[in-house]
Amino acid sequence: MKKKKVILAIFLAAGMLTGCLGRSGGSALNGESSRIYVTGEGVLQTATVETYAEQDYYRADELKAYLEEAVSKYNEVHGQEAVMLDSCTMEKGNATMVFRYGSGNDLVSFASEYEDKANQVDSIAVTTLSEVLEQSESEGVVFVKASDGKQAEKKTLSGKGECIAVVLETKQPVTVQTQGKILFVSNNVVIKDHYTVQTAQGKNYIIFK
Repeated sequence: MKKKKVILAIFLAAGMLTGCLGRSGGSALNGESSRIYVTGEGVLQTATVETYAEQDYYRADELKAYLEEAVSKYNEVHGQEAVMLDSCTMEKGNATMVFRYGSGNDLVSFASEYEDKANQVDSIAVTTLSEVLEQSESEGVVFVKASDGKQAEKKTLSGKGECIAVVLETKQPVTVQTQGKILFVSNNVVIKDHYTVQTAQGKNYIIFK
């Protein structure tokens, strides 16, 4: 296990990884940069893609075996569906790895254990806006509309209570992409496009439909 973990760390901690995930309605394998992906059902994924020199000692079957063993060892402790390896490919100098998680805690724990620095967060939870609205108010969170960047009124937020809320805390910025269109974010979040944001250090809220 130690050997596998060291080899995995070469891929995940060398500073070369820039994970990938798809646009709304697309495949989780299509994208350009590292990110955490949240589906419309609240399922969490991460993906990484590494650009590597095409040399004989980089082999797709070996990397896949390392990742599968890492997932298996993690699941022996945390449950059989805590982490799943959705895919692992190596083509034309790009290694792409996509993981799916049973919970936010599993994403946090697995990314930390295997040093996936691009996707490391302190906590992440997926719920509904109605479930977090009161909490966010007590924290003094200011929500802005993704459409124009203006502050969202409480009445407007309350009317979207069924929408999905992603709440995450992090020490470093991470990219988050949602399957549905983003409606509101806390005002510390940077909106990149209709489905993608960059978080800030600290606590972040992302609301999408």
